[in-house]
Amino acid sequence: MAKFQPNTEPPKGFVIFKNLEGVAADSDKFRRVLWTGTHSQLVIMTVPVNGEIGEETHTVDQHLIFLSGNGQAIEGGTKTTDIHPGDLVIVPAGTLHNFKNTGATPWIVATVYAPAEHKADTVHDTLEQGEKLEDEGKDEPPSWAKEK
Repeated sequence: MAKFQPNTEPPKGFVIFKNLEGVAADSDKFRRVLWTGTHSQLVIMTVPVNGEIGEETHTVDQHLIFLSGNGQAIEGGTKTTDIHPGDLVIVPAGTLHNFKNTGATPWIVATVYAPAEHKADTVHDTLEQGEKLEDEGKDEPPSWAKEK
């Protein structure tokens, strides 16, 4: 399968990702940005068995599309909902949330942030690496991708 290179400049036209689940499954990385626009960003995630996305609150909206695997959505630290392939969860900015893989296989997730949340060419091998880079301010979206 062809490897996608993320755009690091403002996009000039549309992009078609054929077989997004396959693109995501080919990546063993925890988080990988595929595309960044001026108002949104597409990211794929591979959450290991018994892994999690990490409890967080964003300043942007997040739409998560679960492509394969099973898990739980956790809202506000306590409310849990089972998640299955084909489910879509929308997390408004300011909502405390986490997602945990409870299945027997890695959990493949596509997520759209609006506006962008990460650097345009971000690749995080693990949750811990991503959190460290975010804490150090090394995973900021490009200036052209911030809400205007």
